[in-house]
Amino acid sequence: MKYWILFVSALLLLTACDGDSGNTNAVSTFVTPDADPQINAAGDSGTDSTVDVPTETNPEVDAGGKATGLTIKAVALVPPEDHMLEDRNVYSAAPDASLPPAAVDETPAVKNHQIMINGKLVKFTASAGHLIAYAPKDPKNPAAKVEKASMFYMAYTREDLPKENRPVTFLWNGGPGYSSAWLHLGSWAPKRLKTGASDVAQGSLKSGTKGFSWIDNAETLLEKTDLVFVDPPGTGLSQAIAPYKNSDFWGMEADARVNRDFVVRFVNHYGRQSSPKYLYGESYDGIRLPIIANLLVAAGSGNFDPDKSGRKPVALSGLVLGSPILDLATNCSQSADISCAGYLPSHAMAADYHGKTKRRAKATALEYIDTLRTFVTEKYNPARKIWYTPALVRAKAIYAEANRQYNTLTGSWPNAASQEAKRKATELANLLIAIPAERDSFITDFTTEPVDTLEQFVASAKQEVEKALTLAWRPYAQTPAGLNFFKEMTSITGLYADWLYEFEVSPVQFPNKLVPGSNLGFFDARAKLTDFGSPAAALYTGAGFDDAIKTALPEMFNYHNASRYILRDASMRSSWKFEREHKLQPFRTGLPDLVATLKRDPAVRALALHGYYDLLTPFHQTELDLAGAGLAGSVPVELYEGGHTFFDDDTARAQAKKTLDAFYDGRRADAATPAVILH
Repeated sequence: MKYWILFVSALLLLTACDGDSGNTNAVSTFVTPDADPQINAAGDSGTDSTVDVPTETNPEVDAGGKATGLTIKAVALVPPEDHMLEDRNVYSAAPDASLPPAAVDETPAVKNHQIMINGKLVKFTASAGHLIAYAPKDPKNPAAKVEKASMFYMAYTREDLPKENRPVTFLWNGGPGYSSAWLHLGSWAPKRLKTGASDVAQGSLKSGTKGFSWIDNAETLLEKTDLVFVDPPGTGLSQAIAPYKNSDFWGMEADARVNRDFVVRFVNHYGRQSSPKYLYGESYDGIRLPIIANLLVAAGSGNFDPDKSGRKPVALSGLVLGSPILDLATNCSQSADISCAGYLPSHAMAADYHGKTKRRAKATALEYIDTLRTFVTEKYNPARKIWYTPALVRAKAIYAEANRQYNTLTGSWPNAASQEAKRKATELANLLIAIPAERDSFITDFTTEPVDTLEQFVASAKQEVEKALTLAWRPYAQTPAGLNFFKEMTSITGLYADWLYEFEVSPVQFPNKLVPGSNLGFFDARAKLTDFGSPAAALYTGAGFDDAIKTALPEMFNYHNASRYILRDASMRSSWKFEREHKLQPFRTGLPDLVATLKRDPAVRALALHGYYDLLTPFHQTELDLAGAGLAGSVPVELYEGGHTFFDDDTARAQAKKTLDAFYDGRRADAATPAVILH
């Protein structure tokens, strides 16, 4: 009898972004107008409407995105006046939803603020509203404008620096299906939520937590760049414009194009043509942003209106990929046939954190990770070549799932009603048995003797694994090299597995195998979560972030609207077109676009940031993907003591801020002078 598994990989919710607990060493402090007698209620000094900025060394970068180090005299600039916007449109995330073109008002809500950053008073405006994403200009009809979507954005803009010297960064969350609010409220904005996420390791966070504190953010990136948080159509308050509908943009290509169109519209609308431009994204944005970047660089200045200053437009200066997934086709959570080598170092870090292994000893995290990379290259990969065949992987997957179902069922099936037994039998048959004719017999037997029937199935599945073992694998397992390899696998993963049959533990199964019954966080393996029914990313943040964005829009931005702000649209992922439209592009990846971007414009720089304990998009898989694309020396991968949203952790966020500061300055985080970046 041959069985085939209908193996369902873990739901890849790429990514929800969480906030964090406060930093007692915070250096930025918000100042209300009443706190400084020299600043009036309008945010101005005395009766003068300009901002007096002293001469200082410019910490920014030039139009090409490189550090200038020039001493400049900042020009006195007049900030826009506060403006409250009462947006009466009703927005919908439904797949077929759209707005009539006449309903879109591009007037933003505006509110002036001031913040102390490293002892300096910095004025900025917070603005929110919609801009129309237009299709690129048609050379045959340059006057025509095709309206695609009304894109909602929330922006923070410093008013004390000339815009031509001032970088602007566009930020997205991953998903697909997530708004920018997770990243916006948890990471680099002038204020963030104090969620207590640094205490995630103690498992103290509960599902549906509300009432997070809204605190000053010591690590805001406003010091280095203006920030524009972008919501794709169907998220936040963004919506397609008729005749388009939201779902028209739910695919790898269409999504990237409409977000490119928003960037172009924002640049033209606010006169940022010559500003250095950066893209920052999380998780799925490891695919989205390289495509956007390639579109921008390929077009050059072609989509931008002429800069009134006469300066040369900047297409793109760089992109930052936070906890990215770069290629779905190389990620073993997507298929049992893909190697899990990229996950092994993250599994090892989780095992070390939970005290399941002592292999790390006194090594630092980065020293230990380096030994894990060597193990993958020198021992894991060669062993897998001996072990692997498609038939073995399928047989092993069936055995693993059947065994998991049996362990779950044992002890929890007392005197079940026959109707419930038949329902469970049908569910298991569809999950484990590919041949329909063989399912009926299993259903009949299971309905009568559920535990015994499943126990027999597990035994039969293990025999199928025995049959499928490669001719070379069993002899290898008896050699000194093989025995030592199995011993090292136990030492690294903390799992006392029968490696002859197990060998590759999928990321779906690993958390429960490491700490049975704990429901370790898939987004942060340090966490022992309490809710088994929700995506790990949203367990302790969903309700709190929902409350916070409702408060932030009117209070921070002066924006009012009665529609529900869509944090996450779960239906979008099931409707997403995970394929590329170009025949020469590999399936479900943005890596070719990243390569093309860096080749077209060597001045563009890229950076990847990861947490040690991320079991969703592990750091070593990014390293392997970049190496496979020939980018290992071009795109640094920086690691921190955190999970998928590493900025949740106070220590990791402070470390990442230093990395990002250096990136915007055009230098490495450990260097005082600009780095030479080779492409």
